[in-house]
Amino acid sequence: MPETQISLPYQRFHANIVATAFAPHRHDSYVFALTTRGVQDFDYRGSTRRSRPGAVVVLHPDELHDGRPGAEGGFGYAGLSLLPEALSQYRPGGGLPFLPGGVSRDPALISAVRAMLDLPPRAGTLEHENALIDLALALDRLSDAPVAASPVSRAVVEAACDHIRAHSARGVSLDELERLTGLDRWQLSRDFRTLRGTSPARYLTQRRLDQVRQAIAGGDRLADAAHQAGFVDQAHMSRHFKAAYGITPGQFARTIVQDPRSPVRHPVLH
Repeated sequence: MPETQISLPYQRFHANIVATAFAPHRHDSYVFALTTRGVQDFDYRGSTRRSRPGAVVVLHPDELHDGRPGAEGGFGYAGLSLLPEALSQYRPGGGLPFLPGGVSRDPALISAVRAMLDLPPRAGTLEHENALIDLALALDRLSDAPVAASPVSRAVVEAACDHIRAHSARGVSLDELERLTGLDRWQLSRDFRTLRGTSPARYLTQRRLDQVRQAIAGGDRLADAAHQAGFVDQAHMSRHFKAAYGITPGQFARTIVQDPRSPVRHPVLH
């Protein structure tokens, strides 16, 4: 009997950066990046942060940041991009944990990140879930208190996400989401940010970029990929691509090596 494929809420990746600099950008997933060599500098929440080997960078969804070598020879890291709902489902209230400083040397957090990075290809569902819980608990101990979210809010936001994913190519309006969920746009946007860490508009853009990345991997022309995903044109898509990932679509294929054994439906690069 063939092995059951587990749908994982995260993407593992690694990079060995020599001269590449990431322009300021933001994305809608958490990123945990364990620095493995060199020095990584980045601007985050109004300050320049620095990560050396053994430290872990923690980037919250929708927070603007960049990235660059902080010393000669560049830097390397092993990374994990994680859907925010994967953390909120294991936390009372369902809100998202937040680590203000952006860099940590906390042993429990580093151990939890390493455990996620080291899960073997044939790890079972329970192993993945336990590793996620350990990561959520470690981050919880270090983070600011999140805004609580009710079970009703969770169901409403999930319905809105499903609708956006299903209609990303044609586009979705807040009027449409109001009719679908029964909430006014203010409450919907607030609950959406609490549980997804980003706005409905940015969530839509990211889902379109998911399609673009898949098309690029399949060898499609950038203009065709942009049109099929719902962007006005290639230039429009490229602007959003760099705003989300800090690099161009061409650099995307050359900079990051993603682990095909742990795909997530919308991974990030940095």
